Amino acid sequence: MNNTLDRWIQRVTLVALLALTAALLTVGVALYASDSKARTAGGASQPHDILTETTR
Repeated sequence: MNNTLDRWIQRVTLVALLALTAALLTVGVALYASDSKARTAGGASQPHDILTETTR
């Protein structure tokens, strides 16, 4: 392969990895934010078990 093609492959790989990193960070922040909202929305009520439909 020539140098020009190698550089393009490196650039595309770098951009793809940066995009993947940004996507994972975005999903992580969104999940963390929704988890913290769920905790504060419940307030002082008892935890609710989804599987058995009971409170603990």
